[in-house]
Amino acid sequence: MGEKQLYSVAQLHRMDQEDLRAAAADWLVMTRLLLEPVEMMINGRKTAFDLSKLKDQIASVTTEEDLLVQISNNEAESSLHIWGETLLEKTLVTRKSYETWEAVFLDYLNERMKHKGLFAYIRDYDEYLYHNTSQIDKRRAFESAQESDALPKMKGVNGEVIVDCNRFPGFDVFHKGFCLTSCWRMFFGSAYKQLFPKQLLLEIQQVEKVRELGSGVFIELYKDPFQWKEPSNIRFQRLFRDQLGVAQLSYTNGVGLLAQPYIEFAFEDTVIQTVQYQNEQFQPTEKRNAAYFVTRTYDFLNDQYRVHRMKGALNVLAYFPWIDDDNEKMMNYHVIHPEMTIDQGIDAYEYYIRDVMDLDINDERFRKYTAILQFFIPGNALNEFPLEKLAARLNDVTIQQVKDRKDGFALSLEKGSNQLTVLFVDQKNIAMKNQLSALEV
Repeated sequence: MGEKQLYSVAQLHRMDQEDLRAAAADWLVMTRLLLEPVEMMINGRKTAFDLSKLKDQIASVTTEEDLLVQISNNEAESSLHIWGETLLEKTLVTRKSYETWEAVFLDYLNERMKHKGLFAYIRDYDEYLYHNTSQIDKRRAFESAQESDALPKMKGVNGEVIVDCNRFPGFDVFHKGFCLTSCWRMFFGSAYKQLFPKQLLLEIQQVEKVRELGSGVFIELYKDPFQWKEPSNIRFQRLFRDQLGVAQLSYTNGVGLLAQPYIEFAFEDTVIQTVQYQNEQFQPTEKRNAAYFVTRTYDFLNDQYRVHRMKGALNVLAYFPWIDDDNEKMMNYHVIHPEMTIDQGIDAYEYYIRDVMDLDINDERFRKYTAILQFFIPGNALNEFPLEKLAARLNDVTIQQVKDRKDGFALSLEKGSNQLTVLFVDQKNIAMKNQLSALEV
């Protein structure tokens, strides 16, 4: 095996022409220290490294162009991508070189993040590859076929079977232009206030370091990036991802994580409301085990922030956000893409159904009101729905009735004293008015 490597990604934004040229020039200086380049490629054209030519290219860059520069040696490489007012840099560096220049590199990165930073991270490259390589043949470079066989699977864009990286704590997903991940060192710029109140990041639990950096937040999960496989470090990595609710904000497998959330979100215009679930020791916990609820309301446009912690128990509103008290009905829904799964979505349907069928909450509305759970799925999935397989999975649940509808079909389920109406509806009816109209069932 070769020398260990670290992988760094940093994105700067809202830059004018002068900012871009200065930031690109600084990148060139820093990168030459880190890897002493011998080759370069400008917009796909590879040549020997030519410092004078590259400096001229950088000095003339504008916000009107799309420029991609890559420089490398036999052990490491770095790229700089400028488009519009955005600069993205990615650097792969040997452990030895990083440790030699660590103080200089961190100072360089911190200054960039303070002023124009959107997002940055540094991590062991092996950790990045493990958590972000979905093609099974490419995973042969670092794990055996037997190890790959044991991993969760999904379907890729061409229908091929790939590893479902959504299940990994270090998987990079993107939501509204923001990178969401969990790794050794991370920086979240002020623009992330559109997703998380800044105070939520500053009060994140069970991390090695957290502090303000400029108008953003710097977080270090554990001490040694090369010890990421340690069970304790994997727990920290998973817990950080859970506390941010990454799986609730974005996923690429069509069904989600199929696990209880640690935090939930509500967005309305410029206002974000988050509810964090904590146990008796005020530590993060799964929703169903919550003893305390931390509600944060943040208007990021007007910078108005409120937080409230209360002790209590879950009620029906926690599982059925739409309640019609006049007609004694309540509803929740999920958007499912079973075509991305290898089991026609069976695992997802079973998980979300049992999530409410197995509830034991002290709220008379749960016994009295009609509970409705909707699944919005593609029309062709309705035509090929695996009803017999789902019924076999729900073998302890009584299916009282199957009813066809013009936009799908409905199931009436019963388990003990709990009853649930489950609707499978064509995704073309996903508009809010249709979600609410289901309460007419």
